[in-house]
Amino acid sequence: MSASRRDYDKNKNSTPKNQEPEDKGATDEQGIHINGFAQVVAMLEVADPQFRESLLRRLAQRDPRLARSLRNDLDG
Repeated sequence: MSASRRDYDKNKNSTPKNQEPEDKGATDEQGIHINGFAQVVAMLEVADPQFRESLLRRLAQRDPRLARSLRNDLDG
């Protein structure tokens, strides 16, 4: 895992311990881990370059840190 992904992951996509998950149908105590960041990177790797750049520019307007992390993983 790259440093950018690790830095982004440690602050995002976590549910506080005192907060119940939104999906109350899930009964597994540990839940199912889905690495959405890696899935987005994989999709962007095969995307048309113009679409990828457009998406990353728009994403940077809303979440600059996420856009930087994605770019770092795509470039490295």
